Amino acid sequence: MERQSRKNRQLALLGIAHSFNHSLFVIAPPLLGLIMTDLNVTKSQIGLVTTIASFIYGAGSLIGGPLGDRIGEAKTIIICLALSGLSSFIMIAAGATQMVFVYTLALTLMAVWAGLYHPTANALISKTFRGKVSESMGLHGVGGTLGVVLTPTLAWFIGATYGWSWAFVVFGALCTILAFIFPRVFAGEEKKDKESVSIANVLRNRDLWVLLVFNVAVGLFMKGVELFFPTYLKENRGIDPMWASVAYTLLLASGVPAQWIGGKSAGRFGSKKVLIAASAGICLSLISLLFFPIRMVGVSLFIVLYGLAFYAHQPALNSLTGFLAPQSQRGLIFGIFFFTSFGIGSVSQVITGYVGDFYGLDTAFLVLTVFALCALLLSFMLPDRRERTE
Repeated sequence: MERQSRKNRQLALLGIAHSFNHSLFVIAPPLLGLIMTDLNVTKSQIGLVTTIASFIYGAGSLIGGPLGDRIGEAKTIIICLALSGLSSFIMIAAGATQMVFVYTLALTLMAVWAGLYHPTANALISKTFRGKVSESMGLHGVGGTLGVVLTPTLAWFIGATYGWSWAFVVFGALCTILAFIFPRVFAGEEKKDKESVSIANVLRNRDLWVLLVFNVAVGLFMKGVELFFPTYLKENRGIDPMWASVAYTLLLASGVPAQWIGGKSAGRFGSKKVLIAASAGICLSLISLLFFPIRMVGVSLFIVLYGLAFYAHQPALNSLTGFLAPQSQRGLIFGIFFFTSFGIGSVSQVITGYVGDFYGLDTAFLVLTVFALCALLLSFMLPDRRERTE
């Protein structure tokens, strides 16, 4: 009983850490208009800045995964939370100087340290919650999404009232505080893997190659939608900026039940079936947004379908990755996977910004739809593996 209670506390704390980690990077979208005006930049320029930070955020996972294997996952997460939180304070200088260079520096440093989190946390969950990996991945996602749901609207009100830079500082301070709580809950829990690993050994696995390509396709639509959806609603659907931020919050809210459903469904039906269904739902959502004759109905369908489908795919994909990876290489493999989605996929943001500047955001979102269709085709090629103890 005491052991189960400890496990519950650990999973809850990981959910909160997951929330704050993502919160740092969903602050900007609802405040993008204010940030662009203050820094005097175009969509292409802010897209490039965000792409740089997103690429570094993804690339950090290549360090975070092996670092967790070497020094322990909990220690790596503490470093991630503390230093990414402290880096957010540089945004005060960015707001005061109104220099895009300072904003880029702050966002980049936040990304460097925040990038350590995902492969480390996923490896920790896959090792700590054996027999319930898919469900635990889903609950970890639920915890993260519950907090992230509130971030865009809270960020909008903080930014509109006190200045956009203070929205970053508030969430950064919460990350730093959590870093001091983490050691008490995970003290003496983890075991480090001493076996040496290499990327070359990992990439000999054909099934992992298929997942890597699928991950790239997911990143290529995900990052563009993430950054420009509120701006799309404002410029192409005539929605007030505050309501655009609320719409973005509702999209994230759809992910709360989706994470749980995705985790439970992957455990029962297998990750491949969940990923095919989720990919199809994402394609339908983007098509609804662009082509549904009643525009506001199309927006509503997109929010529900995209939120449910996108977030349901995450625990399914994470658990499938863990099942394919040997334990001693798990942190490294999760790092590579996170990089392919968040790092390489971040190119989507500069592509979306460039196409949006020259051809309009409707055309830019049509390009994102093509990327989503590629992911759907790839989903049929994914391996079908399950956790035998489930």
